[in-house]
Amino acid sequence: MEFRFLGGASEVGSLGLVIRDQGRTVLFDYGITPDDPPSYPRPTPARVDLAVLSHAHLDHSGMTPVLSRLPKTRVVATPVTIAVADLLTKDALKVAKLEGYLPPYDPGDIRALRERFAAVDRHGTYRHDGIEIELTPAGHIPGATMALYRGEKDVLFTGDLQTIPTHLVGGAEPVECDVLVMESTYAGREHPDRQETERRFRDKIAETVERGGVAIVPAFAVGRAQEVLMALAHTGFTTYLDGMARAVNDIYRAAPEYLADAPKFRRALDAVNVVAHPGDRKRALRDAEVIVTTGGMLDGGPVLYYLGERHNDPKSSILITGFQVEGSNGRQLLEEGTVTIDDVTVRPQCEVGRFDFSAHAGHSDLVRLAQRTRAKTVVLMHGDHREPLREALDGTADVILPENGRPFAV
Repeated sequence: MEFRFLGGASEVGSLGLVIRDQGRTVLFDYGITPDDPPSYPRPTPARVDLAVLSHAHLDHSGMTPVLSRLPKTRVVATPVTIAVADLLTKDALKVAKLEGYLPPYDPGDIRALRERFAAVDRHGTYRHDGIEIELTPAGHIPGATMALYRGEKDVLFTGDLQTIPTHLVGGAEPVECDVLVMESTYAGREHPDRQETERRFRDKIAETVERGGVAIVPAFAVGRAQEVLMALAHTGFTTYLDGMARAVNDIYRAAPEYLADAPKFRRALDAVNVVAHPGDRKRALRDAEVIVTTGGMLDGGPVLYYLGERHNDPKSSILITGFQVEGSNGRQLLEEGTVTIDDVTVRPQCEVGRFDFSAHAGHSDLVRLAQRTRAKTVVLMHGDHREPLREALDGTADVILPENGRPFAV
């Protein structure tokens, strides 16, 4: 079997893996790196017999519309992943137009891709021209799956995974395999206790409210915003939600079987005030105690409006809930204490807090999952600091650290 990464081997972003086996070519994920402007993976082979999409985040799905240009390529994913990926790729085109760069696909490609998708349940199996793919939940976000390819050897591709149950989804469900291709985003790093993180988060909001401010919570539209809203359920805070997370909520509501606790999810959303149009934002600033808003890295979206209105208010707070990539406005805020709004750099007077709501497994959880699969070979991808994980797995499996564009055999 030959493996070749088109992107995402030794970095987080632009993930794409091609496996050639027994005359077949299978592609796992095909994403972008959502920088400004984005960066892209290497081109696909001229023929792809089947593609598999683990989940909808753009670093995994952002290039999938170009697959519609390949002859007869089918794309396997869960119904939730298909719906959210369609939403995100359309939004990526809007961002490209606003930022003035040329995207790698057009609306016609997105429409054509809809005809190529094969919807498979999160515990389902798909067979096509002698290729067999079994899906199993990956945790992370609703609809996310790991994919077991049954070929000359059984290969489990994890996509992104989270092993611990969260408010939104259960943990990953590993299966035995010969070769494990595993993400390594948090290799060498552990997450703090989630319950303690949520307690500190709620306490910080309470402090903000007590001094007369509003807590602005930037959150990714897919997964993070919903997790935050569920963590705030039953707290009594007057909470407003703004941005694309509203549309994602509708997709999740329609697929309760993909949620850890669908009734709890519905109750959490019912308690939230939705900013339905820009005119509601002034009302949110006037009435809200908490505003959960996209974008999660402060690079665009409604969050910039709220920061522009409140950055000089020492009573208010900005509570970061996600990883901030290098070069993002959020990283600039954490490292330099400034943000750029409408091309003007300002130094917010409000308090800045950081809370780890990560949907990725930490180092120890990755090790345990790898051991549970009983894989004899482990390929570590989608991480820029993989050595600690290789050292932890040394002796239990043959560990490979691939590089983009360099084929290797297993």
